[in-house]
Amino acid sequence: MDEESIYSAGIWSVKAGREEEFLKTWTDFANWTIKNQKGSRSVIMLQNLEQKNLFMSFGPWDNLESLQEWRQRPEFQTAFTKLKELCDEIKPNTMRSVANISPETIEK
Repeated sequence: MDEESIYSAGIWSVKAGREEEFLKTWTDFANWTIKNQKGSRSVIMLQNLEQKNLFMSFGPWDNLESLQEWRQRPEFQTAFTKLKELCDEIKPNTMRSVANISPETIEK
């Protein structure tokens, strides 16, 4: 397992009733990121089953430099401003993989 896998991750507390607008805005931005930002591999958005306005996004990056470059781009700043207007709280994170358990990796 690559201990240095870098991930962007976010916890999004969306304003009540703005969930669909948030998802559309976020999806457009995620599509732009995958098409235009070197080092971005993929991204996943999860929604809490009980608290419908709580979301979590995460995605792997080739390296920390690509992730940091992305966050400095004007397009990121513009999209993040739009997303902040739809949220009560956003908690962005930069994380690294420290464990990855699957049927292929468990000890027999």
